[in-house]
Amino acid sequence: MKNLALLSIVGLALLQPVVEAIFLGPIAVGAVLGALAVGKGLILGSILSQRRSQKQSYRKQRSYTPYKKQNHYNQKPTYYHHYTKPTTYYYSSTKHSYRGKRFAPEISMAEIERYKREVVDKIMTDEWYMEMVEKDQDDCTKRLICETSHKKAGGGKLNSIEEGVMDIFGKGQSVDTSKSTAIFDFAAQAGKYWKEGGIGCDFYRRCDTPINDILAMIETELEEFEQLEQSVKGSKGNMEDEMKKEKVEVEEMLNSLDSELVLD
Repeated sequence: MKNLALLSIVGLALLQPVVEAIFLGPIAVGAVLGALAVGKGLILGSILSQRRSQKQSYRKQRSYTPYKKQNHYNQKPTYYHHYTKPTTYYYSSTKHSYRGKRFAPEISMAEIERYKREVVDKIMTDEWYMEMVEKDQDDCTKRLICETSHKKAGGGKLNSIEEGVMDIFGKGQSVDTSKSTAIFDFAAQAGKYWKEGGIGCDFYRRCDTPINDILAMIETELEEFEQLEQSVKGSKGNMEDEMKKEKVEVEEMLNSLDSELVLD
């Protein structure tokens, strides 16, 4: 009994230095963070915002199974999985600390330059906006744009995150459906001209995460990015390994809840 108690104390002592925690949120967090981080020159943050925007699917689901009219009430299991276990997207991050200090992935100056080129080439391009269209399944990005636009049109004072949202998504004065930004421009216009009794931002009722919560999530992650940016300057090592490690940790945590989940 005494040995068991001793082993327990030793085990706690070994676990104490490293503290791991995980955050999950709507994909809107990653969408806005990526663009804001680029605007602030937070290269590491802009990279992480992309890597942390996760695609979740199921091991048994690979692609859409064609519908068979003759088997209307008896389709293949994979057909049903397409609707009962759909691919979803969300934002995730983990936090590591050692004796109270924030853990930061190490990165060399050469890596920073390489990632900088990667970010500049990808963020806020047509391809990036179309990717956001696909990922924003819960409409939280569009709801955030809509409600922020409505607040601005009503004379409300915007905080720095809201101002950033309007700089990214709220510039258009009309909706041009030939542009990749069209669906987000519509959200901005819906909020701008939302009147009492009208639909406005209720177009995006699928988003059940309060906008103030989303803004708080973005603010917290952005603060973390700023701290990380300072901690990695001049350091040596490989950030890629740390980002892969973080993804594995998130997947392991989610698999503990559902063993069929896969992150792409």
